[in-house]
This record gives sequence, C-alpha cells and structure tokens, in this order.
Amino acid sequence: MKFAHLSDCHIGGWREDTLRDVNLKSFEKAVDICIEQHVGFVIIAGDLFDTALPSIEILKQTAKILNKLKEYDIPVYVIPGSHDFSASGKTMLDVLENAGLIVNVMKFEENRLQFTVDRTGVKLTGMYGKKGGLETSDYEKLKKQHLENEDGFKIFLFHTLIDELKPKEFEMIEATPLSLLPKNFNYYAGGHPHFVYSKYHNNYGIISYPGPIYPNNFQELEKLKHGGFYIIDVKDGNIDTKHIPLKIIETLSCYINAENKTSKEIEQEILKIKDYENKIVTIRMEGCLSSGKISDINFKSILANFRG
Repeated sequence: MKFAHLSDCHIGGWREDTLRDVNLKSFEKAVDICIEQHVGFVIIAGDLFDTALPSIEILKQTAKILNKLKEYDIPVYVIPGSHDFSASGKTMLDVLENAGLIVNVMKFEENRLQFTVDRTGVKLTGMYGKKGGLETSDYEKLKKQHLENEDGFKIFLFHTLIDELKPKEFEMIEATPLSLLPKNFNYYAGGHPHFVYSKYHNNYGIISYPGPIYPNNFQELEKLKHGGFYIIDVKDGNIDTKHIPLKIIETLSCYINAENKTSKEIEQEILKIKDYENKIVTIRMEGCLSSGKISDINFKSILANFRG
C-alpha cells in the first residue's frame, strides 16, 4: 500500500501573481508525482486553501488539478485547517466534496469521530484545525476509546501543533499536548506548523508533518526555498516515509548589511546581485543608515533591472 500526505497548500495565499502561480504549480506537481507513483490515495491535512472562501478562479484551478486524481481513481481525503475552516460552516471544501473531488473525513458529532473506510481497508478519521489553536478544547472533550480500540490500519489526520514535537524556533508558541491525540493509530498525518518531521512514538505510531506545499511568506521563502510532501510506503507492516521536494523555481536569498551606509550605497549593492535569472529573489536589509531614508532607494528601478 502506498499513499501521499500533503498539508498546508494555502492555494491563493500569495498576493503577487508570480508567487501565487508557483504555489499552484507546486500543488499540481505534487498531484502529478502522486499519479506517477501510483499512490492508492492522497491525504491533505488541512489548509488546502488560504481562506475558507477563495476566489472563483482559484477554486476552478484547484478543481481542475484535483480532477486529475479523480480521472486516475485516486481518492483524496481531507480535513479543514485553520485557514479553510469557517465557524459559519461555509467552506469551499463542501463544494469540492459535493463534486466528488475530495472526502472530508472529519465527521464529528456529540464529541465522537467516525471512520471513513478506504477501498484498501484503511480507516481514516481526523480533527479540524481552528485559528489560535481553539481546536484543543474539542480534543479535550473527544471520546477516544472507540477510536483506540478499532482494529485494522488506521490513519488520524490533524491540523495542530503538538507541544512535544516543537522545534526550538516554535518554543514560545502555545501548542496541544500529545496526550490529547487518540492512541493506537498506525499513522498520524499532521499539518499546520510549516516544518518537516516524521518519527515513531510509542503508544501512537508514526507522526508526520510534511511542511507546506510551498512557502507561504517571506521568511519561509528564505528558510525553506521550496515545499514538499510525503509518500508513505507500507510493506509487511513496515511504514517507510519519504519526503519529496517540490522544486518549481530556485529561490535566491540575499542579505544586505545596511549599517552606516547611505541609501545610494544600498541601492548600488542591490544592483550588484548576480545570477538572479529565472529565480525568486528575496532581499533582507538590516542596520541603521548613515544618511538618507529607505524610501530614497529606487525600488522601481531595481525591480526593472531584475526583470530585464
């Protein structure tokens, strides 16, 4: 059995046309790889969209890409994330589900979750993510015994930062304790924090975060450069997770030390950047200018120079 684990696609999240297009192409490349690798099904652990009500154009483009999977008879199982969850109940995920393109496996009634059974026999369920980690209160009320006692290969989808799994840069962010997740699942398909992680945990199973399909802000572009996802191969009870990078276009990150320099000197230093053709260029400037203001730098001219 083989399946894919995606999360944090944030389709439509970038204001810049180029970056929004690269984001969408990253999602499409992930789908194409899933088809090439003959996965049995695809998991999206929240935040397919960057907002609960994306534009019609974004919805059309996303539906077209998801339809590729439908044509190859590859089911897509999702949960709402903190961006595409809506307290009003209005979300475009419902539109995609009604069109037969996805299946929302979060069936939560009277503090109980129900399983969705894939044709492979795999049983899936999961919990949505809410802004500010407000889903933690739902985990606290969740009835877990029937989930933990269910037999078979089980996958739990969640869109939550787990406290015990936080990297150092996330240590000041409030998170949900691992103990609130139901135990005895084979695979925990996580989303929400944008870092890559996959490890086995006693009494639980393999817990994974694939990171975003594409960086969703300037800082992530600098650090991550590109997105990725997991393909999970299950053979003879062994679970192998392989992270697949999605390198659509190279990112060149430049740092300018502005300390005691004039605005003109900064401008000239930026213009000396080389090897930027066909790349996303990020420029970070830090320091106190000796004279002039940041607004004195002719960014329009710089942009025209980079665009050729």
